[in-house]
Formats: sequence, C-alpha cells, structure tokens
Amino acid sequence: MRLAAIQCRIGDFGSAERLAVDAVEGGAELLLFPEYFSYSRLAPEVLDETLSFLKRISSEHGVVVSGNAVVDENGYRNRSFLFDSGELIGVQDKIHPTRVERELGIQCGTKLEVFEVRGAMISTLVCADILYPEICRVAALKGAEIVLNPVVSFRKSELPGEEYRYCLYFTRSFDNAYAIVKAGGVGTTFTGSEAVGRSLIASFDGILARFRDENAEEVVIADVDLKRIREYKTINYSLVDRNVRAYEELLNKNFKS
Repeated sequence: MRLAAIQCRIGDFGSAERLAVDAVEGGAELLLFPEYFSYSRLAPEVLDETLSFLKRISSEHGVVVSGNAVVDENGYRNRSFLFDSGELIGVQDKIHPTRVERELGIQCGTKLEVFEVRGAMISTLVCADILYPEICRVAALKGAEIVLNPVVSFRKSELPGEEYRYCLYFTRSFDNAYAIVKAGGVGTTFTGSEAVGRSLIASFDGILARFRDENAEEVVIADVDLKRIREYKTINYSLVDRNVRAYEELLNKNFKS
C-alpha cells in the first residue's frame, strides 16, 4: 500500500488540496493530513469545512483520507476522521490532549479504535499519543498494521534530542510490528505558535521516507508491504510472550515514577 504524509500549510485548504493531488498523482492510496491542518483559527464552523474537504478529496480521487477537527459532543474533542472513497469509515478521539488543549476544554478520548480499510488494519494515534508507549502497544495488540500520526511539531520544544526524534518512530514500529505515517503542518498554529513539518513514514526496517525541508510544503510518500508486516508480527515475540502480571501496576493511577 502506498502511503502519503501531506505536509501542508496550516489553515490553508488550497495548500492541502494541491499536495493531495500531488500525492494521488504519485500513486498514493492513503493520505494523512496534519493535526489541526485546517485551523487558522479555532472556530466551530471549521468542523464543517474540514469534513466537507476530507470527504470531497476522498470521493473525487477514490482514496483513503484522514484528518482532524474539533467536535462538540458533551464537551470538545480533537477527533480524527477516516474516509474511504467519500465514505466515513471511523473516528478516533485524541486520548492524550496536551495541557494547552485541556485548557481550551478539549477532553480525553477513552478508547483506541482499529478499522479495517482496503484489507489493512488501521489505527490513529493523534499527535502526543505516540509519546505514550502503553497506548502504542494497545494498537499493536488490537492488530494495527498501519498507524496514522497527525501532529503539530513546534519549532521550539522542551523535549530533548531534537536531531534524533525521528528515531522514536522507528522504535515504535520495531516494538509493535506496524508502519507509522507522521504528518505535520508548516506555518503558524491557531494559538500563534510556529510549527514545522518533520513528516515521515517509518517501519521496523527503518525510516522509509522523510521530509526534505521542515519549513516547506511537500508530500512524503512510501510503499508499505502488508505481507511483510504480518510476517514480522509472527516473529516479534514481545507481542505474544508478555508477562502480563508484571504490568498490573500500570493500572494504578496513583503509581508514581
């Protein structure tokens, strides 16, 4: 399956569509847009604009498309939508909203979903969710073969190892026997922070493709071999030989490091 990370300009539907067309012309079957890719401002009407855009791109080009928007269902949620040929296949709420998001009223999702799409098992870890190894493992145990990771990558971050953060994606893929598509947007977020792309596609074989310029609009494309992923799942014994009793402490919310 050929996958594409759309590194578009934040809040610019024109940028998103141009790159989507480039991805389709490049043979991509699945397109991932960045987190908050359509938000130059945080406004309720952006939800309808975003869903209309995602559905149209998916329908017109006959591809799988994923993108995020903020919904209000008894509280705000950062929700990822997955379309195939214009049909809504499923949604995933961000499980670990950041402090800034929580201050804006965005609530936590409670369950990780996995959807079968065109013969592939697909899950979505929204932005910071990828930083939590426990939920990454849940995706693997539920059979995910491709994980979508729409992100906002801030130009300035308190996290260490700036030049090596891409290694996280190889590690997550290696440990969990799935491919990961990371898509980040460029420009200024609706909070006024500067964002860079740093889009990539990873597998347990390494980084299959990555951005050329973190400040530029571009498409990152790579082919993922589902058969090879399924073969690796059978030999990655960390998925099946876990000593489950040793992890019981993780369920204690009062557990401190």
